[in-house]
Amino acid sequence: MWLKVAKTAKRLLSLMLCIGVVMNADETESASFKLHPPEFYFSNSKDLALLEAAFKGNDTKAHELVAKGADPNAEGPTSNPYNRLRLLHYAIAKNSSKAVTVLVAAGADPEMDTIGGAGSPFHFTLSLDRIEMLSLLLDLRPIELLSDDTLRHLLFESVVLSRPRCLELLLKKGVPIDFPDKSGHTSMMRAMDAQDFDLAEWLILNGASVHTEANGGMTPAYSIQYDLQKFRPGTPTHDKVLRLKKIMEEKGVVFPAPSPAEVRDKRVPK
Repeated sequence: MWLKVAKTAKRLLSLMLCIGVVMNADETESASFKLHPPEFYFSNSKDLALLEAAFKGNDTKAHELVAKGADPNAEGPTSNPYNRLRLLHYAIAKNSSKAVTVLVAAGADPEMDTIGGAGSPFHFTLSLDRIEMLSLLLDLRPIELLSDDTLRHLLFESVVLSRPRCLELLLKKGVPIDFPDKSGHTSMMRAMDAQDFDLAEWLILNGASVHTEANGGMTPAYSIQYDLQKFRPGTPTHDKVLRLKKIMEEKGVVFPAPSPAEVRDKRVPK
């Protein structure tokens, strides 16, 4: 888990260096940007014209340009194998909902990954904590149309990157709260892994199951049991974990919890 956090942090740093992120002293929710002009990233005249049409909100012109060969998923700078942006990334970085709407209508794919640190436009938006932009993207590409990989990425990166507003939005838009990662852990279990016990409690109180089992046999109950032994009684962290244990007991969880090995053994047909 912590290796994943480190990799995510490294990718986010690369993203910030790529686009020139500057955090204002009084700014706590999102980043401001010092982007290069579009010509720095994109060299094809048709692609540049498409981006210009998008910023003007000219949907008709955008479709005409695509029909003539403009690429709505153009990526650049092509001279740099790292830290590239697509047209949609550029529109997101400029926080232009108008341009984003036109580009997606013209064929820009918000799930398409890119070389370097920016990731997909969805990841890019999540990393920047742009809640309004994420909401727009989810209107343009609804939850039911997203791939499972994208759903997992958005849900679990919201936990890893500590984006509670984005997580709440995803759930409101219809992402199942117990949607598992590939190892069978839920976002609530990953929140506990990250020791974000406030988020774990919020997820439970909003419907996350406390009776899930990961592929390897880990359960929320065993995780809590382990943490109660790990943290010193009387500390704020221990108190939070103890509160989670009480909430779980109210929801029918029995302690002591079986170990992952015991859970796996019960799955084996006798």
